[in-house]
Amino acid sequence: MIKSSIERVARTRYVMPVVVAIAVVTVAVNESTYHHSRARLERSNALTDAHLQATNTLQALTDAETAARAYLLNGNATDLDVYREALQELDRVQRGAFQLIDSMDPERVVSVEAVRTRIADRVSEMNEWVESAGQGQRNRARTLASSDRGRADHAELRQDFTAVLERAEAVQNRSRDALFDAILLNRLALHLAVVVSLVALGLFLRQLRESDAQKARESESLARQVALRTAELRELAGYLVNAREDERSRLARELHDEMGGLLTAMKLELARLRRVPGVPAVALERAQGIEQRLNEGIAVKRRIVENLRPSSLDQLGLVAALEVLCEDTGAALNIPVVHQLQPVALDKESELTVYRLVQESLTNISKYAKARHAWVTLEEQNRFAVVTVRDDGCGFLVDGVGAGHHGLSGMRVRVEAHAGQVDIESRPGQGTRICARLPLRQAAGQPAAQPLLLKQIETRE
Repeated sequence: MIKSSIERVARTRYVMPVVVAIAVVTVAVNESTYHHSRARLERSNALTDAHLQATNTLQALTDAETAARAYLLNGNATDLDVYREALQELDRVQRGAFQLIDSMDPERVVSVEAVRTRIADRVSEMNEWVESAGQGQRNRARTLASSDRGRADHAELRQDFTAVLERAEAVQNRSRDALFDAILLNRLALHLAVVVSLVALGLFLRQLRESDAQKARESESLARQVALRTAELRELAGYLVNAREDERSRLARELHDEMGGLLTAMKLELARLRRVPGVPAVALERAQGIEQRLNEGIAVKRRIVENLRPSSLDQLGLVAALEVLCEDTGAALNIPVVHQLQPVALDKESELTVYRLVQESLTNISKYAKARHAWVTLEEQNRFAVVTVRDDGCGFLVDGVGAGHHGLSGMRVRVEAHAGQVDIESRPGQGTRICARLPLRQAAGQPAAQPLLLKQIETRE
């Protein structure tokens, strides 16, 4: 239930914006935590430096007091110079200490005015000692310096400094707690971002796999449908070719039987007419002209019948019919058509297919090739009949044959309808080679050959 709900949510168009928003929020939290942590660490370092500067301040104050007392005792000018240098150092280190305390406490919770006032008072007292000694009042200066007030002031100053630093440390401890909270928040935000990213990535990859699988199934189904439709179209084209051949055979028979009979009967009637006594010479001359025209009509009828259905193929066989076709084409084109023909075991329909392929190829040579030689071979190879028609003409681009030229496609349809295959090789200036392979006639008990395309479809399935 939860898994399906997550998948439904993952497939919506709002998933990516939500993921991006979470990523932006995580980056913002991480950046804010970084700056917050950096500020807290800087304050922590400032606390350490403040402790050090406070110690240096007390040390500078002690050095100044020591130099002042030495000057009171012996009046040496060198001790006076040391005193003045110690005061300069005191001014520098106390200013640094107070600045560090202020940087740790932007809200000014900790007050350093009392410490600053106490240091100023102590420096004022020491200046009074030095001035009295400089004016020759050494007894007075020694009396001021030997009082217990100086030691009490120094102890109180140390206590005030310690109190200020303790208060600053308390403020810093609160900042440190806030730093730990920020680090924890950053840790949780980072873990959440990683978990969300992994879940989003997993869902996205799963969706990609499902989408790819769906596309593969659709592509396979589409390819199978295309193959089936192509097979159906080829079978339909083969059926149309066979229907055309059947129609041509029927027309050839009718022309041979019906029209041939009529023309022969007309010749016999003219022969009887010439034997009739008393026929005028002019009529005999006209009858002779009519008989000549009848002979020409009979020749045209025979040529049409041969084109529709070559009688030599039925009467003499495939090899003889191809020899006649090659010789007639060579004589018509006035070029040598070399033929090497071996008998092959093909059924009648396949023989007609081979004959039509050679006939169409030689027709194309006569129309387009401008060849000087042509070669026709028929042989048996590995239970296939292989017929090849080659020329040395101008050639052409096989893929560049325009619409309206159906000779090559007709060859393919005829051959593939008998489970064969056609290869056409040609390039401009290098002639053309057409090679067809058709399975031989199967002996009894052997399975019939299937069209190549149907084999491919069954293999896919």
